Amino acid sequence: MNIVYFIIMAVIAVFYTVANRNVKEFYLEELKVLDKKEYSYKDLLAFGMWLYDRLNIPASGSYYVFLYQRIVMVYGTRYAGFFMQVHWAEKFLYFFLGTIVASFLGAVSNSGVAFLAVIPAAGILLFFLADRNLDDRANKRKLQFMIDFPAFVSKLALLMNAGMHLRQALVKIYNDADKSRPLYEELGIVLQDMESGISESQAWQEFSERCKIKEITSFASMIVQNSRIGGSQMVNELKRMSHETWEMRKHAVKQMGETASAKLVFPMMLMLIAILVIAISPAVIRLSFK
Repeated sequence: MNIVYFIIMAVIAVFYTVANRNVKEFYLEELKVLDKKEYSYKDLLAFGMWLYDRLNIPASGSYYVFLYQRIVMVYGTRYAGFFMQVHWAEKFLYFFLGTIVASFLGAVSNSGVAFLAVIPAAGILLFFLADRNLDDRANKRKLQFMIDFPAFVSKLALLMNAGMHLRQALVKIYNDADKSRPLYEELGIVLQDMESGISESQAWQEFSERCKIKEITSFASMIVQNSRIGGSQMVNELKRMSHETWEMRKHAVKQMGETASAKLVFPMMLMLIAILVIAISPAVIRLSFK
């Protein structure tokens, strides 16, 4: 039976490789845009992108909303459609990868006919695992927003209280900031949008949609209403918001600490098992020679 599993594995692998190579030329421009560090396997996504186009996956329903919200948080509204296609391409790649791995395990373990049901099940499992990875990236980005936002609001309030205009203060904060942080990366996009002629209200609205945090949405709304609020009133609003957002930061730091603790559980279990094996092995060996 192990030969059957090797044949299934080979057929799936060859089929995906050939199909991906045949359609890759249609998606060369799209694949070039993807970051090699984030998508080290991007050359394998062409067939998944082709499937997405041919299957006409509906852009509606709770599942679509779930994916769309997280893609917007990670990549922004403007390119959400493109990265939705890329994400589905990842899902299709994970599905085929799951079936290949399951077929290999069935072959090396010399499993029976019943193991055939595991092959599509493994593919489906990895198919939805791609969503978990996207959700983790969105949550990590959200926590980074929550950590950086209070300091950003405090700096903005301080600079405006010193007499700076809003745009000048934003540019100074951006120039002095670590641009690898998501909040300041998004701030740079806002400034670029306004420089390119996009209206201030649209730029800040898209900013709040990308961040998807209640406090940042309130901040963006306040900025849009700046002309009606007036300078001194806006500084007071920023000071009030600064005090409120520090509580948000404490919550984010606590959440990151809990996540880090949870990630340590599995390595600690492996260490415990290794220690038990080392401790018990001499006794087991001694008993086996008696």
